[in-house]
Amino acid sequence: MSAQVTKSENAKQYAILIVEDDANFAFLEKEMIEDNFDDPVIVRHNMGSVTDQDIDAAKLAIMDFNLPDATGEELIKTFRKRSDVPVLVVTGNQHLETAIKTLREGANDFLVKSPQTLIMLPNAIERALKEYRNKQLLKEEEIKRERMDAQIETLRQVLTTLAHYINNSTTTISGYAQLCQKNCQDPKNLEKLINVSIKETARITFVLQELENLVNKLELKTTSYLNVPDAMFAIEERIQEKMKNYERKKGTNVH
Repeated sequence: MSAQVTKSENAKQYAILIVEDDANFAFLEKEMIEDNFDDPVIVRHNMGSVTDQDIDAAKLAIMDFNLPDATGEELIKTFRKRSDVPVLVVTGNQHLETAIKTLREGANDFLVKSPQTLIMLPNAIERALKEYRNKQLLKEEEIKRERMDAQIETLRQVLTTLAHYINNSTTTISGYAQLCQKNCQDPKNLEKLINVSIKETARITFVLQELENLVNKLELKTTSYLNVPDAMFAIEERIQEKMKNYERKKGTNVH
């Protein structure tokens, strides 16, 4: 019955996989699917004939619960090791209770094999695919939110770093200015205030340059809040290097 692998198996990323040991019922399932969907259909009749390529190709799988060489639970577990796409289980009444339990193993829905099963099949497939698409959209939105949160956290830490440098510089300048205000006749204090003001003003200039670089280049180098952001350390290193170069040129010492 290998001829029942219809259409193009090369388009495996769009295939619907049927695993059914009853060849006649598998043929009817395939016909019903092809009448209602544009996807190719891959048919396999036992667990052993299902390849990794079949699983990777499937956008949805329809599985007979009671196969000659595997139980429904075994087949679903094997399938779930490689794929998270919807799985519909088809079972007889005698296996109904066990089939319900397979929902906990990773099946998305089940159908009891009866004359109405084939009629219900297209709606069951469409419902499972819709639920899967909705879950994928939710996952994508969650990933976007996590990335946005990470970027915001990185930006917060970077701005905190820049503010730290500016605050240190303005505090130093203010402190020496107050010292000179108390004793404005002391030339040493005045000279120190001048030197400190020039140095710290240069530091503030470098900090503002880094802020401009951040805005222009969006140097947000973290992808997770759990990781310490790289951006603020890179900024600190650049500011420190600029200050060292500045002080070497001015012939001053680092305090």
